[in-house]
Amino acid sequence: MRRRSAPRIEHRLELLVTATLLTVVAVVVGTLMVPGQMRLEASPTASTIVGPVPVKARPSGTSRGADRHLVLARTGTSLATLPPYKVQKATAPLVKLPPPPPPPTPGTPFTFQVGTLNVLGSQHTAGPGGYGPGTSRAGMLAGAIVNRGVDLVGMQEMQDDQLAVFRNQLPGYGIWPGTALGNNGVRLQIAYSYAMFELVDTGSITTVFDHQMRPIPYVLLRNRATGGEFYVVDIHNSPQGLEAERDSATGAEISLLNTLRATGKPVFVVGDTNEHTEFMCKVAAATGFVGYNGAHYAGGCYAGTGQIKIDWIMGGNGITFSSPVVDYGAPIPSGTDHAFVHGTTTVTPMETAGQ
Repeated sequence: MRRRSAPRIEHRLELLVTATLLTVVAVVVGTLMVPGQMRLEASPTASTIVGPVPVKARPSGTSRGADRHLVLARTGTSLATLPPYKVQKATAPLVKLPPPPPPPTPGTPFTFQVGTLNVLGSQHTAGPGGYGPGTSRAGMLAGAIVNRGVDLVGMQEMQDDQLAVFRNQLPGYGIWPGTALGNNGVRLQIAYSYAMFELVDTGSITTVFDHQMRPIPYVLLRNRATGGEFYVVDIHNSPQGLEAERDSATGAEISLLNTLRATGKPVFVVGDTNEHTEFMCKVAAATGFVGYNGAHYAGGCYAGTGQIKIDWIMGGNGITFSSPVVDYGAPIPSGTDHAFVHGTTTVTPMETAGQ
């Protein structure tokens, strides 16, 4: 048996020697191929960039729910005491607001509808006649102002009960003086669109009307869109044969118009003059004002075009008129014995009027 095992031992020795030689050869070849050994050494100026404190991660066997239960256990809180989770609807996304509009440019022209209307006071239809009660007629006329799109109107012969109706039926309008100038001051009212104008200042003078002292109101309004300001005077002069009272009132009114005109601001005068041409001619000659229908004074008095009524609209200091209307359309004939005179006006404040 021993003689048979000798070849196996010799074969194993041969394999061992062969493996050793191959290892030596591999080392020698690797040494020859690498020109020199590479040593990685830390620079003496290098700084540590990893903190000494190890990061603790959650063990792979735990979960967020387990963490929550652990926190609850440590704080003595139960799940029952925690508010329930709520899903809330997302709010609307933020929207960038547009930049504010540029400030108004001084002197910018603006256009609107101006009118004058004698509302026929309630006392004139209290008895038998062809007109209804003053309050009913006031409602009709308020509707006409709105439907015609008149933005500014002077009214005459107003009485307390009618004033209450106009205040209720013209919710988008300011009305002055209301009752601020006393009982006689109620007779003349100036209504203006809130959306277009704001009230800046007010005033009055006193004239004689039918043997009584009566306030003549005026207002300073500002156009909201442009900032342009202008005056409005509302008048009613004595009727019929009271010529002396009319002349006296006209003189006082011309003095007021010239005082307001001297401020450089545009000025309107509207109302029932109880004269077809005399009032207009005197005012045009003394102030340079023009009428809603083209009436003016130039070396003589020109009464303008269309029907010439005792109800007048005039203006100056940068005021022009167009599209005049002597309005007898429904419901005007049922509401008053006057026409509703109105038209388009363009106001150019004096900064650009060149005056």
